[in-house]
Amino acid sequence: MFSMVMLKKKGQSAGGAATLVAAIVGLIILYLLFLPPEDRAGLLGENITSGTAKGATESSRTLLLETPGTIFKPKQDEFEHRISSFNLFSKSEDRALKTFDSVYVEAKSGNKIKKKTFALSIEPSKTSDAKLSFDVKNHKGRLIILLNNAEIFNGEASGQNIISLDNMEQDNVFEILAEDVGFQFWSTNFYDLGDVKVTGTVKLLENLQSKQTFIVGGDEANNINEASLIYFVDCRVSDVGTMRVYLNNAMLTSSVPDCGSPVKIPVDPSLIARGTNTLSFVSERGTFLIDQVSLNTKLNEPIEPIYFFEVNSTQFGWLQNNTFKAQLSFKFVDDGQEKRAELNINNRRTFIDARRAANYTKDITPFLTEGSNFIRIVPEKTLNIAEISIRLQ
Repeated sequence: MFSMVMLKKKGQSAGGAATLVAAIVGLIILYLLFLPPEDRAGLLGENITSGTAKGATESSRTLLLETPGTIFKPKQDEFEHRISSFNLFSKSEDRALKTFDSVYVEAKSGNKIKKKTFALSIEPSKTSDAKLSFDVKNHKGRLIILLNNAEIFNGEASGQNIISLDNMEQDNVFEILAEDVGFQFWSTNFYDLGDVKVTGTVKLLENLQSKQTFIVGGDEANNINEASLIYFVDCRVSDVGTMRVYLNNAMLTSSVPDCGSPVKIPVDPSLIARGTNTLSFVSERGTFLIDQVSLNTKLNEPIEPIYFFEVNSTQFGWLQNNTFKAQLSFKFVDDGQEKRAELNINNRRTFIDARRAANYTKDITPFLTEGSNFIRIVPEKTLNIAEISIRLQ
């Protein structure tokens, strides 16, 4: 009897201990779940990934982002940004401006009239040789057509008909009706028309404008003393109209070009932006070849490409504990040339050899220090660099 009581007490004691252990384990799990990811990873001896680094936003991981443009081997006090040749020309095409599969009009006694009225808006300067055409399927009496209240046709029509529209305006109203029956009150005049169209030749102006871009590095953009745009226009004076030239939406000139002669236009340095710039050529009419285009700058003092950037304590900590690596990336203009240069990163030398590739990346983690850093690019020969960046990845 005594032994049975003792066994029962031991069983109760063991069950209570198990419950206590389970409760403690549960509390520990909850504690770990509510810890910040980086603290939990450190407590468990795990390496935190870049995707979970505290405060590691895209902007905080970008140390440097520049658009150098053209970089020369020696220091430069003049830059020439060349732009490929292009054409401006006008083109026209015949279009249906308004169409109806069928139109039925009639006139009965008692002023009972069924007519067709429709509106049509055009750009008169771009539209020429406009015509109204239709087929007569069946009819009785005369057909009357008005354009902007002016009579353009009044007569009996049959078969296929084409009417020239010489007085089209920007906004137009057409009326098609059958003649009044007059004293023949028992009669009905009507016209059953098919394939009713207003057509015209429309001048397309999309090809009379062209946008070209070029890249200016930050060191150059901040150091320009004077600038000019140079181009050559091949055209026929009798064929062309006024041509306007814009730089970043600011108009540089508006004139009829001097066909067969080079043009040089002074450019306000303040109009030239760091990074991508846009040149726009817009003409009223004619055919042009715009050739030998370049935007040239003269600097206040020669420059050598050098870029400064900061690595704060948090970013440097990420590099030290291998959360991230510092990735240097180049995007080159695809010009088919070999791309070699010496890099001076915080007075430590390394090299790039991109051959003819359009992109090049390099791990520069060991070169960086906490605080101020710099990178200087010394090319073997001229390099065209669209973008240089240093990111923590």
